[in-house]
Amino acid sequence: MGKIVVIGAFGLINNQLDGQTVKTRNVCQLLRSYSSDEIMDVDTQGMRRNPLLIFRMIYRLIKCHTAIIIPARKSLTYLFPVVYIMSKIFRFNIILICVGGWQLEYFKGDSLTRPRVLQLKMCKKIRAFLPEMEKVNNDLKREFGFQNTEVFLNFRHINPLIFNRNETETLKLVYLGRIQKRKGYETIFNFVDNLKNKPLNITVTFFGQIDKCDIEEFSSLVNRYSDYVKYEGELSPDQIQDRLSYYDVLLFPTTYYTEGLPGTIIDAFSAGLPVIATNWKHAEELICNEKDGFIVPFSDGQDEFNDRIVFLYNNRKILSDMKQCSRNKALLFSEEIAWQTLSKYLIHKP
Repeated sequence: MGKIVVIGAFGLINNQLDGQTVKTRNVCQLLRSYSSDEIMDVDTQGMRRNPLLIFRMIYRLIKCHTAIIIPARKSLTYLFPVVYIMSKIFRFNIILICVGGWQLEYFKGDSLTRPRVLQLKMCKKIRAFLPEMEKVNNDLKREFGFQNTEVFLNFRHINPLIFNRNETETLKLVYLGRIQKRKGYETIFNFVDNLKNKPLNITVTFFGQIDKCDIEEFSSLVNRYSDYVKYEGELSPDQIQDRLSYYDVLLFPTTYYTEGLPGTIIDAFSAGLPVIATNWKHAEELICNEKDGFIVPFSDGQDEFNDRIVFLYNNRKILSDMKQCSRNKALLFSEEIAWQTLSKYLIHKP
């Protein structure tokens, strides 16, 4: 039995729940469920609070045969090169698992950063570089000549006992995720504002952690539209699919163009919910328009967003068919599929 180190933001110190922390935890749990190796974790958030913990990371890296790093931009810039240099000295493999779809822009450079030439060279030489999306994978190969990439889809444990439970006349809409303006909650409240003039039995429930800078505005909007809207706090990952199953449609009006394959949408599919989402860069890789959801324009899509909700309210048979399609789609994002991809790179010798 060998040792594998998982390096990433686990969010355990402050119970942070977002795409980065949830995927890091899920990868670690996947390994513990399927691998016979000893799994050790390194929390990058803990190291930021206590820099002395870097010595624990170094010790664990010396002992491992594989390091799996799940980096955000800052970790890819500063921490990954350290791990890469250590891998050459102590002869362990590196698998880099991506979260989101920003890697191409990161290597090229954008308005926020210069081109990351050093990180690009290193990433092309590690055991595996695993993006979430097919488009990112193809672009890395075509534009930068990567030969060590494969799509590693975001994934979830799919509970076969969970099925969509909402059979009421009320169309129950739900939002799950970080609650911040850039995730599009304004679009949802704009729709709710139109409900005041229409005889529609529709409700919206929000779940998630509220960003500090948006607490005042969001809370004010919930109070203003309390006849239609509820905020019910945070959900732990093991609660999500069951709670979502009591709703009809997930709303995902993000304004982050480089979203990856959000786990929230996979959770919705697992619970039998279609999704109404803005057309972010990779939306069409995840949502089949008019089958398991609707994709509305990324910019100036408010009217179509509103219309799609009303359409489903008035066409419950179509909604029922879309729920079944969503549940079928979820099977593509199971733990078993994820393990088939990841396991082939877990060899013991670099």
